[in-house]
Amino acid sequence: MEVVKKFVSKSETRPILKYSYHRADGNIIATDSHRLIQVGEIHGFKEDYLVDPKSFMFAKGEYPDVEKINDKEKHTKSITLSKDQIKLWLQIFKSINQTMEVMKNVSSFNKVVVLKVKHNKVEVELKNFDLKMSLPCETLNIPENFEQIAFSVEYMRDALEAHFKLNSSSLNIYFKGSMVPMILDDEKKLQTLILPVRLYD
Repeated sequence: MEVVKKFVSKSETRPILKYSYHRADGNIIATDSHRLIQVGEIHGFKEDYLVDPKSFMFAKGEYPDVEKINDKEKHTKSITLSKDQIKLWLQIFKSINQTMEVMKNVSSFNKVVVLKVKHNKVEVELKNFDLKMSLPCETLNIPENFEQIAFSVEYMRDALEAHFKLNSSSLNIYFKGSMVPMILDDEKKLQTLILPVRLYD
């Protein structure tokens, strides 16, 4: 629940998203509508429950159907990371977040980075700061006509942290397009999803 609580909503506009959804099949799902986590076969409840991961209060209710947005069937398995690379990416995105925090006039709303694929390598760019960094990977298979995707550095940090803390032995990152959610899946028990950010020149 320590991992899951970062993915629930902090807003009062959709109170049900402040809960994590413990399904009768043993899976936990949490989303704030901008990112999502699904952990497989992790609890023993025999029926569906909503659980507040901060207060551990139980509730009943209709949780949003998220099956369509985390379906990776039409996505391309684009980037594969080893366990060591998951840890390295996590450290990189933690550092980027800290760097952005010391910059003036940077709020959580504009902590955006751009992931680009150039010359068969992955590069992350800090928008408006003229900083770029190469990211290591095991394999790279980017969809045709895909060039870049922008997203919140905090959301990527939290997703990678979830995979690190829950011991994902490898990680596949799926892309479909620059405005379609990216899916991070260890193909065993943990899947995270990040909605992209639209860039305006």
